[in-house]
Amino acid sequence: MRLGAIAFLIGLLLLEALPELLDRRWALALPGVALVAWRIRWLRLPAWSLGGFLWALLLAPSVAVLPAEMADREFPVEGWIATRPDHEGRSTRFVFTVAAVVGDEQRSTRMAGHRLRLSWWDNDRTGTAGAKESVAAPTLRVGDRWQFTVRLKKPWGLRNPGGFDYERWLYAQDIIATGSIRRHPPPRRLAEAERYPVNRYRQWIADRFQQALPGNPSIGILTALAVGERSGIHSWQWETFRRTGTSHLMAISGTHVGLIASLTFALIWSLWSRIPAWTLYWPATRAAALGALIGAGGYTLLSGLAVPAQRSFLMIAVAMLALIALRPAAPGRILALALLAVLIVDPGAPMSIGFWLSFGAVAIILYSVSGRWHAQHPFGQTVRLQLHITLGLLPPTLLFFQQFPLIAPAANLMAIPWMGLTVLPLSLLAALLTPVSATLQTLILNLAAMDMEGLWQILRWLEQWPGLVLHRPTPSIWTLVLALTGVAWLLAPRGLPGRWLGIPLCLPLLWPPISGPATGGFWFTLLDVGEGLSAVVRTRNHVLVYDTGPRLGSTLDAGRAALAPFLRWQGVERVDTLIVSHADSQHVGGVRSLRELLPVARMLTSAPEQTPIDGAKPCRAGQAWEWDGVRFQILHPPPSGFRDDNASCVLKVAGIAGRVLLPGDIETRAEVALAKAYGNQLSAEVLVAPHQGRRNLSTPAFLEVVRPRYILFATGYHNRYGYPRADTVARYQAIGATLLDASYEGALTFRLEPGQPRVLERERSKHRHYWDAP
Repeated sequence: MRLGAIAFLIGLLLLEALPELLDRRWALALPGVALVAWRIRWLRLPAWSLGGFLWALLLAPSVAVLPAEMADREFPVEGWIATRPDHEGRSTRFVFTVAAVVGDEQRSTRMAGHRLRLSWWDNDRTGTAGAKESVAAPTLRVGDRWQFTVRLKKPWGLRNPGGFDYERWLYAQDIIATGSIRRHPPPRRLAEAERYPVNRYRQWIADRFQQALPGNPSIGILTALAVGERSGIHSWQWETFRRTGTSHLMAISGTHVGLIASLTFALIWSLWSRIPAWTLYWPATRAAALGALIGAGGYTLLSGLAVPAQRSFLMIAVAMLALIALRPAAPGRILALALLAVLIVDPGAPMSIGFWLSFGAVAIILYSVSGRWHAQHPFGQTVRLQLHITLGLLPPTLLFFQQFPLIAPAANLMAIPWMGLTVLPLSLLAALLTPVSATLQTLILNLAAMDMEGLWQILRWLEQWPGLVLHRPTPSIWTLVLALTGVAWLLAPRGLPGRWLGIPLCLPLLWPPISGPATGGFWFTLLDVGEGLSAVVRTRNHVLVYDTGPRLGSTLDAGRAALAPFLRWQGVERVDTLIVSHADSQHVGGVRSLRELLPVARMLTSAPEQTPIDGAKPCRAGQAWEWDGVRFQILHPPPSGFRDDNASCVLKVAGIAGRVLLPGDIETRAEVALAKAYGNQLSAEVLVAPHQGRRNLSTPAFLEVVRPRYILFATGYHNRYGYPRADTVARYQAIGATLLDASYEGALTFRLEPGQPRVLERERSKHRHYWDAP
């Protein structure tokens, strides 16, 4: 069973790695594969793996089902709000299940039952005094039926090495399109509480929590613990939890479900065993097991069926059913059955990072305690177990996050009992009091918030310790395999000789060989940051960042979402020079996040007085330096004569194998001045298009002296300005240049190294998956 479950998982992963989804008719072979697994022993494991592959193929959500003629057009739809609306800044986002496309039976047939992620933006209107007033979305409840006029687009997200794969996340949530709700005609609520009673109940509890403690910073955490709604946890809180390794405790997790089951089991057993008549009818152990199963199941429903909660509930279900049936079950078999059950119910579960961390943690616990737990030393055993979990999760944590909190064992040793024995029970008690008494619920929530505040202060104190987080680049497969083998060897029982050999097996993971360009060469990457610009130049031993992209919402920017993850992925530990071309929100939006996440040695910008960057110095024509045989020159602006976009810092990078020109947002006047001042010295194989391809830019005189082979854009997918403009594109095509847009290709990387052919990497093409938009 254990090997069969692992083989089944491997089959699912093989399907996930495909660039295109196969014809579903291949899944008709499933009964035959099951028969082979049952009857032919030596083919059992391959049959399990093939079964997992075909099962995932059968249940894989449809890809790109949004009809092309419905993209970027307005049309009315009816359906139900499926998830609790998430308020962020001026927008409210939620998942919407389509019932019909109003007035179009053919489209209704194609769209019915599919899920959309919609945004309802607050609109401005003119008030009675002539001032602008914000018109917020009305109260939105899960399960209500609405009619909206929407404008949809196919799933699309930023694609950068090391960054979050938004399209994969949407696919795992079975969401086929994103879009916005239009003001006219006005949206209409058609009916209340037609669907999703569990999610509606969860929203009711979350709303009551917010009303009881408005503005309390801990209320988002208490809501997450009670009903699994994590949208109320602030980004600065998540940062502290990540840096202390306690993120898994701040929502409903397997640990919490197990605790609820244990408390329910102990309570029912103690009560049941005191009444002889009941024990004669049914043994206390069986009754307690049934109660624990029901309690864990109810809490799992409250969590919104999160993967960690599902996994824990299924393991508890196997164990409790074994007690009820009076048949003992080995822990390893319970884990294997839970794994198999999760994969059968949700073949897309391995697409979630939580899936790997959850099952990995439980497997480490079982591996560490089987035959080695001694009840007479509980504290020492608990400390040792926490260290084992930390060490065992080191490889997957570095794989998924490129960082590892070294303080995690100490933080979790304190936070797990604190959360499990005080904050969590109080939060659940407050949730149970929702239909009973608002006054009593508020009292309990205040106690829970005070308790959480105490833990928060300790975590903040731990966060201040120096050298708290270990940062490493994304590990390669061979270092990951060696590290997993080494960890298993280190955590083996004491009697096994040579356990110390696990240490050298882990060293390549902790101190990996970091590749870089040869001396005289450099790597240039134009990142996909939406409507904005951010680029990275890397030489043998130095890193330069040119612009940091835009803000991407009220709590996120390109520096945190794209730039810093890319640098971490490459193994960069500091930025030697940051150039902010000019004070425009599309170029300066990620500066603060970048400086928070990585040290920056030097900063240059064209307008220090307009750019809120402490320590920034002006960039001026004539500045130049050389790193590792690669020359960097600031060509523009001069000390005076230009302002705003025309005063952008223009950077030329020249190595032995090629040159790149980054002109920022300069316009015609600056282009003419550059062409006149430098002539053929502007020549470069790669040109980042000025101002994202705006109309009337890149004059013939400018293009004649640059003579680019490649012209790169960073316009933003379906941007509102229509960039790059058709006349500008025609001008570029006329000189025979290859045009590439990072918003459609993903991050674009040029490897320009001496003695090597020029290498161009397109992130979307290089890492193509079947759920990606074409």
